[in-house]
Amino acid sequence: MDKYRCFIAIDLPGDLKKDLARVQAEMRSWPVRVKWVEEQNFHLTLKFLGDIDRPFLKEISSSLEKVSLQHQKFSFSISGLGAYPSLSRPKVIWAGVRDNKKCLYRIWTDIESEMVKLGLPAEKRKFSPHLTLGRVKELMPAPGLDDILPGLPLGDREAVVSEIKLMRSTLSRSGPEYFCISSFTLQEHF
Repeated sequence: MDKYRCFIAIDLPGDLKKDLARVQAEMRSWPVRVKWVEEQNFHLTLKFLGDIDRPFLKEISSSLEKVSLQHQKFSFSISGLGAYPSLSRPKVIWAGVRDNKKCLYRIWTDIESEMVKLGLPAEKRKFSPHLTLGRVKELMPAPGLDDILPGLPLGDREAVVSEIKLMRSTLSRSGPEYFCISSFTLQEHF
């Protein structure tokens, strides 16, 4: 049976993707090997689903449609840069997400609940929204990241969320390719 590697995400507007790519360009002189996320692949992951049987995608889509009918369009802010697990030993370099009105958290909670009802595993980690810029390929102390990040050109930016997407990821030698399986429009008003 065919399986797709899937996740649920929020796509970003093109101008924000360009800003994130400019930040990456500023970091390319950093003397550590990093696999940078390609500009067209920037997104905010709400839930990684793993390998999903194709027929099960209809049930997932029905649940996501239900969630989309319960949420209005909203926005979140991009603010600051950082690294997991720390600036001194980074594995992931990210742009921070600020969810001032908790709309992002509420939609994540509803998606999580619906996916658990379908039998998918609950997320064990606390929801920590971020935009991955790159993954460090060398596991060693990273020189100077705490000096570099504060000076990079990423001011506060707002991103409007009007839909959530069920995505498929295909891994290749050049990196992942993402395909939208279906999208679910959030409500204008209640």
